[in-house]
Amino acid sequence: MTRPARAYAAAGVDLAFGREAKEGLRAAAESTRTPLVVHGFGAFGGAIRVPPGYAEPVLVTSIDGLGTKLHLAIAWGRARDAGRDLVNHCINDIAVHNARPLAFQDYVASGSLGTAVLVALVEGMAEACRVAGIALVGGETAQMPDTYQPGAYDVAGAIVGIAERSLMPSPAAVMAGDVLVGLPALGLHTNGFSLARRTAERLGPEHRVGDANLADALLAPHPSYLPQLQRAFGVPGTRVAAHITGGGLGENVPRVLPAHLAARITLGAWRVPPVFDTIQGDQGIGDAEMYQVFNMGVGLTIVAAPSASERLLAELPGAFRAGVIVPRRGDGVELAGA
Repeated sequence: MTRPARAYAAAGVDLAFGREAKEGLRAAAESTRTPLVVHGFGAFGGAIRVPPGYAEPVLVTSIDGLGTKLHLAIAWGRARDAGRDLVNHCINDIAVHNARPLAFQDYVASGSLGTAVLVALVEGMAEACRVAGIALVGGETAQMPDTYQPGAYDVAGAIVGIAERSLMPSPAAVMAGDVLVGLPALGLHTNGFSLARRTAERLGPEHRVGDANLADALLAPHPSYLPQLQRAFGVPGTRVAAHITGGGLGENVPRVLPAHLAARITLGAWRVPPVFDTIQGDQGIGDAEMYQVFNMGVGLTIVAAPSASERLLAELPGAFRAGVIVPRRGDGVELAGA
């Protein structure tokens, strides 16, 4: 059995790597175990029970990655942060459907990756899972030396949640005159990094951006909006919510609106984090393109009836009135003041 192992190692695959990492990965996964878990780490497939109390349960799934934000996380040694961001991104994508997240799985592919980096990455995922009450029920680690350079890796995550069918938001409920409530983004989150990385290469990680350096500003956490969304969907008159990811406000807000309505967004209604000014100034990008590429400080939007919006603005920390829903005359988003 030693000769095949040596041959595989000569081909660039280290069989000992998985064995060395296994205990650290197991500890991270087991720290997230919930009473719903039937089979978790080490099984061929993760298995979870459907929680009781749903009249018409609907499973809600999503899968995503970190895009080229991962390049900076690798270069600046922030694997744990990358794992956390991955989970939170996936949580938000199903939480806007009023879904409760249940389980998460990951896929990590690399050429050659140190055990400490892999464990840190998964520990970051586990940390975010524990906060949200999600079970990390397994994952896959692939060594692909002919595909990835040494030290480089890619990561993706898949999430499954559950929703009550009658309580899932629908664009059909949105009406003209409804209010668009925004929740602040901490930074770029996980989008726009193919462009932002050029600024990082030019200015360097220690360049000052407000009270932080550029590395911290670019790798600011992608937060989970699960608590805010759960609270919002408990307020009568809350209609729909949108996670502001790739394509910014212009592409994501219309995804939850009926075809005959648009969102008129009031520029200046919220604080735009200074990292966006740094990128814009360095790259010479116009305002219109900035709003097409980046979230520009808006991580999530919620459409609510006027009376409900007042409650949301009062009860959700940092919430602001971002605009209003109007009859559509052109694009699905109008930037007032642009």
